[in-house]
Amino acid sequence: MNDSWPAQEPRRAPHGMIASVNPLASAAGLRVLQAGGNAVDAAVAAGAVLTVVEPWSGQLGGDAFLLVASAERKTITAINGSGAAPLAATLDRYLPEGRIPESGWLAATVPGLVDAWQVALERQGTMPLGRLLEDAIHYAERGFPLTARQARSNRDMAPTAEPFEETRAIFYPDGRPPPAGYVLRQPDLARTLRTLQAEGPDAFYRGPIAQAIVAASNRAGGLFSARDFDDHRTEVLDPIQTTYRGWTVVEQPPVSQGLILLIALNILETAQVPAEPVDRIHLQVEAHKLALTERLRELGDPRVNPTDVRRLLAKDRAASLAGRIDRRRAAPLRPESAGHPDTTYLCVVDEARNVVSYIHSLYAGNGVVAGDTGILLNNRMCCFSLEEGSPNRLAPGKRPIHTLNSWMLLRDGDPHIVGGTPGSFWQVQTNLQLISSLLDQGMPLQAAVDAPRWRMGRQTAWTDDSLELEGRFGEATAEGLRRLGHQGGLIGDWEAGGVAELIELDGTMLTGAGDPRPGTSSVIGY
Repeated sequence: MNDSWPAQEPRRAPHGMIASVNPLASAAGLRVLQAGGNAVDAAVAAGAVLTVVEPWSGQLGGDAFLLVASAERKTITAINGSGAAPLAATLDRYLPEGRIPESGWLAATVPGLVDAWQVALERQGTMPLGRLLEDAIHYAERGFPLTARQARSNRDMAPTAEPFEETRAIFYPDGRPPPAGYVLRQPDLARTLRTLQAEGPDAFYRGPIAQAIVAASNRAGGLFSARDFDDHRTEVLDPIQTTYRGWTVVEQPPVSQGLILLIALNILETAQVPAEPVDRIHLQVEAHKLALTERLRELGDPRVNPTDVRRLLAKDRAASLAGRIDRRRAAPLRPESAGHPDTTYLCVVDEARNVVSYIHSLYAGNGVVAGDTGILLNNRMCCFSLEEGSPNRLAPGKRPIHTLNSWMLLRDGDPHIVGGTPGSFWQVQTNLQLISSLLDQGMPLQAAVDAPRWRMGRQTAWTDDSLELEGRFGEATAEGLRRLGHQGGLIGDWEAGGVAELIELDGTMLTGAGDPRPGTSSVIGY
């Protein structure tokens, strides 16, 4: 990628709009809106298609988080569809190795995605789940041609998938990654989706799908039991929020690490964000580091380790943290492992101005397909700590802290901009830059998405505090940051990661912005 990478025009439509990484998913959601469905219906339909056409980024074996704003009720609800560690996942099983494996059955938590869909539909949907699965079933049965990006993602996952016969049979049918244009069919997944269509989510957690996953787990030496699936429940919570420059920023509550974004914004708000790139990036990065430190010290599953969110979001606490920032020197960051950006995000606004900010994921791509179900499993167990004293320490039935988060900006109490991005631990970094570009620099929607980004930490870990800048910042900016003690340099002009999708509600018109970085961002409306 280079400076000639084409800029995208913002999309505008008066009635309804959906933004996702994949045109097939966006088209499915738009069809639901045009058929009279609302934003929740469209989000579920598009999300279901994404499990088929972007399988490594999120599938039925993963989790989902939704923020749902009801225009009629004037409420915003946080739906937390994250699964827990199996009841047999004791520390004794992992401590001898000193690590949680990144792939295989011992890396998987209970999938929460399907129940999250159902809870969202029960609370505010207008269409049954079975109808909303039609497009997903179509693409699973008949297939879809891989884009160059999808073929590359499939190729990148080949080493992880290689040990698992069921996975190789689906994604590497000739023993090698198929090229762009190959029509990927997933008949086992289609059959599972048809079972879900006919029998509902109960089939996934207490019926034949759960039974098939547990049986496959037992054959492979995994830890899942029927009780693990039967016990799963989606949480419905109030979102957390802070104010920034007169706006209200709404985020997912723990176990999501969306709290990091709000803490970082509180810290930034104590100062004027500089227009000059070196000083601006330094301030943003240092604020983000301090917020990450709060996460490491404070966050765990609130059902086991209660989190005092109000205390962590207090403005006087942010002022105290901001006082630790040295404007002339980068501070060290405590290292922690992190995963790959295998996640996908979408947002929807309907004609009544209901709004959904939706994100689902497998985390880093496990590689395991559960028997003959066609379901790729997550590896969220990797998000736990094994360290004694950590609030995020592994325990049976406990949920790990989640990278997934999604946000809304409110003006006068109503959603005005909805957005998010995939990108594992880079999510909050990208979201921080997007919101700062919008509210500190006054950028239009598409310009904020297109603006050059920094990213801290490498894709597999942030043990080296590396800071990488998209090449459009220029060598002078990179050198200026190195003089402040930041280690790293320039990457490709559009290579920082993230697939940001934003929709702005402004009077009678909706404006959508899609990220040019993946090359397939799809923002459509009517």
